[in-house]
Amino acid sequence: MLDETVKNTVDEMVLSAQFTYRDIAEYIKDTCGQNISQSAICRYAKGLCADMEAIHIAQENFKVIMQECAKYPDLDTTEGIVQISSNLIMSAVRGLSPEQLSGADPLKLIKQAAELVRAVSYKRSMDIKNRELTELGFDSAKEKLFTALEQDDPRLYGQLAEYIENKKKELSS
Repeated sequence: MLDETVKNTVDEMVLSAQFTYRDIAEYIKDTCGQNISQSAICRYAKGLCADMEAIHIAQENFKVIMQECAKYPDLDTTEGIVQISSNLIMSAVRGLSPEQLSGADPLKLIKQAAELVRAVSYKRSMDIKNRELTELGFDSAKEKLFTALEQDDPRLYGQLAEYIENKKKELSS
């Protein structure tokens, strides 16, 4: 309910750990004229710190994902996230007690697994389409280049065509 500027200052005071809840309550009273209890500030601080901790954990997890993806250039970031999500799901399921597992809604679990599979399938489909579009663009550019080269420099065109044919034969052998 505080003014945005005051709220931002309170957030900074809480996160700095240099101010007591009494200091923060006095700041709010002096700035806004509102009396806020120290216990209310404590509850707010706990929530704020929990939120900041969650953000830091998410940032660290993302940093690890990016480092792993850098080790494997062919691994897409999305693929890495899907793998981590799958691992977390399996770990959560393995951690369930038999009572918890029997109380789980199987249709809900199946639906969530299907959504994950659908996301992976969609991503792979898009990867294939993007690769096909790239190849079509390359083929089109190659065709234009060879047509222009054949007209502008037939000798160079002949040498290039011969070189390509030789490489094809080498790869076939």
